[in-house]
Amino acid sequence: MTTRHIVPPALQGVYDQWHFAPAVVRNGLIFCSGIIGTSADGNPPPGLRTGAQLRAGGSAALDGAQARTDQGAGLTALQAVRDPEAQFATAFEALRSILNSAGADLCDVIELTSYHVDISTHMDVFCRVRDGYLSAPWPAWTAIGVAELVVPGGLVELRAVAAMPG
Repeated sequence: MTTRHIVPPALQGVYDQWHFAPAVVRNGLIFCSGIIGTSADGNPPPGLRTGAQLRAGGSAALDGAQARTDQGAGLTALQAVRDPEAQFATAFEALRSILNSAGADLCDVIELTSYHVDISTHMDVFCRVRDGYLSAPWPAWTAIGVAELVVPGGLVELRAVAAMPG
């Protein structure tokens, strides 16, 4: 049994400074660490679309984490995307980017855990965004309400398990 650590270049600082891998592959499964929709300045990443057209280029979704870690900043120096819908979309784009680095995509997710600040306020928007990124057959899903996340202003953190394609 081999274990492969997935560290996209944009998240090398996360791995080096905070000592965790964005994802680990073992026995055909990809275990993704939690990811929050961040940006360098709290604005949505360039090219991110929300509403009816949610999908965008995924690598920009990791730019916020890279910008802060390149400066040697801690986790709390990250900035969550301020708009809830855009923050949720950015989190899914970041998850997609990590999965792409492992050779998979969002369609390979078999389990999703989402951690929500103020869960009842944003659940409808979150579900709409989620359904723009995931589709049937739906993965297993657990939604957990929490008091806060490590990134100030973070409203959701996504953690996923995916199966390697093929």
